[in-house]
Amino acid sequence: MANAPISVPEVFKMFDTDGDGYIPANEIGTPVRALGHVITNSELAALLRSVQVDKRGKVDMKTFQRMVDSIQPADTNSQLKEAFEIVDREGSGNVSATELRHLLTSMGDKMTDDEFNVLLQELDIDRTGNIKCSDFIYLMTR
Repeated sequence: MANAPISVPEVFKMFDTDGDGYIPANEIGTPVRALGHVITNSELAALLRSVQVDKRGKVDMKTFQRMVDSIQPADTNSQLKEAFEIVDREGSGNVSATELRHLLTSMGDKMTDDEFNVLLQELDIDRTGNIKCSDFIYLMTR
């Protein structure tokens, strides 16, 4: 499931499509998110305001690195709990394996059915076909 992390310079080079050493500021969200950061458009706009963007509206590698370094690391446990609570409509702390499959294979960074089946083998499913939120978070963050 998890790939080796990609470096900031590698991502910058991928998105510097014309090789001029810059990425247009209005396209900077994609490479930031490619590094795994969950950031809203308004947070991205504030981040761009906080760094020096060149007069042509472009971001160089040094500025891009400063931007990425200034992003606070995500609290993965909280994000997973929030995502789990979306499908746990009753607030029981459980979700059906079927609902979890749908969520993980159809939204965001989609898992394949095979990847979900591997995950499912490691999750403790109760006799009613439900998975505990705490078990899911533990498995996803270990």
